[in-house]
Amino acid sequence: MVEELRAVSLVDAVAESLRLAVISGTVESGAILTEQFVADRFSVARTTAKAAVERLVTDGFLQRTVHRSARVPVLSAADIGDLYDTRILLEVEALTRVAQRGEVPAEAEQRAAEVVLFAERGDHDRMASSDVAMHRALVEAAGSPRLTRMHATIMGEAHICMVQVQHRNLLHARTINAEHRAILDTIAAVDPVAAAESVRSHLVRARDQLLARYRELGNRTSSTEAPES
Repeated sequence: MVEELRAVSLVDAVAESLRLAVISGTVESGAILTEQFVADRFSVARTTAKAAVERLVTDGFLQRTVHRSARVPVLSAADIGDLYDTRILLEVEALTRVAQRGEVPAEAEQRAAEVVLFAERGDHDRMASSDVAMHRALVEAAGSPRLTRMHATIMGEAHICMVQVQHRNLLHARTINAEHRAILDTIAAVDPVAAAESVRSHLVRARDQLLARYRELGNRTSSTEAPES
């Protein structure tokens, strides 16, 4: 099936359409995406498909090893734990810096409001996208390009996790909103210690809820990787 693309750069359009397919579950965890498959799906040149796939690999939405096709990540309980523990390390440091200035990023406020709006509409995918964007905005506000880059490398996988959490209703929207509000309020109060604790407890809760769900479901098996064709 050939999909229509928006009037933007062709690589950008293919990458964005693939990203949405991954986070919505249209392309399932473990699915293998060869460059030829992507080229055929969007009726684009293979070079365009390759560039789009590589972009999603860089952003963490796809995984790829040498001489293998890209695939949608299949995250184990250990992966989830490590991912969120890494987020805690990075975001606690970022929020400590941001709260020392006491300036709440306007982008973070806007994205937090969107989380509430999309939650009320039952739009889990856009809710997760706004959630990710809020956390990105907070980290960027710390003013460290290196911290921002490190954070960006794990947020693709984190985005996939957030969608899984919200589609399974593991965290109530009101709980998420209250925790986001606490984070932003502690920044406004110029309270670095409270800001760090707010984001830490927020991420710990999400991590523990998701890990509990994974343990309930049992270990998920990975699909077999295929050589690039």
